[in-house]
Amino acid sequence: MSESIAILSDIHANLPALEAVLADIETQGIRDLLCLGDVVGYGAQPAECIERLRALGFLSILRGNHDAYAASEVDPPNVSHETLEGIRWTRARLSPEHRAWLGALPLTWQGRDAEAVHAALPQPEAWDYVLEASAAARHFAHQRQRICFIGHSHQPAMFVEREDRALDITSLESIRPDRKQVINVGSVGQPRDKDERACYLIYRRDMQDVWWRRVAYDVSATQSAIIAAGLPVKFAHRLSHGK
Repeated sequence: MSESIAILSDIHANLPALEAVLADIETQGIRDLLCLGDVVGYGAQPAECIERLRALGFLSILRGNHDAYAASEVDPPNVSHETLEGIRWTRARLSPEHRAWLGALPLTWQGRDAEAVHAALPQPEAWDYVLEASAAARHFAHQRQRICFIGHSHQPAMFVEREDRALDITSLESIRPDRKQVINVGSVGQPRDKDERACYLIYRRDMQDVWWRRVAYDVSATQSAIIAAGLPVKFAHRLSHGK
């Protein structure tokens, strides 16, 4: 599967989920890896996840909003009290070098036949969501390649240009040859589609399709680490329900 790319997003400092996904990628024989950001945030092992990714040869690791929050000295507006508590906790547990690394990550990636951003185009740092066709249409107006991979919402999805709703996706979808598509790869570390398993995506160039993979991991280990760290209990509980 040398023509395939494994695409991860929204790890959120969940090391057991990350390790399970990386092991699954290994079984697929895939060497090209792409990460769409939010390496940190919510979870209790931010430094460990950073180091694990840095040890691998990613095509690119993009900056997500939680990566930007952790790198900055300025608290973001319009986040919940619990989220802000988690951001401050993460900053305190990362070294200056880790925070500088997060802050220097690129916002977009351009490949030979696809592109990627954590949230949405044309303003990656606005952290907008693509949850409906109208948002996808705004995104498509600035999309340069036929395919764009995104994360941010933690929900697998696929929008096709000039269609008025998201596809009812299965685990495997064909790439449309004559229209743009924006594809959400789901979340490794904090799924929000009512499936607690870690999610990532494989783009199979030779087959011209995308394959969402769900991988079971030790949810209880992640929950225990969050609680032991003194992070908001909500961050642990939601992992059992995929929301």
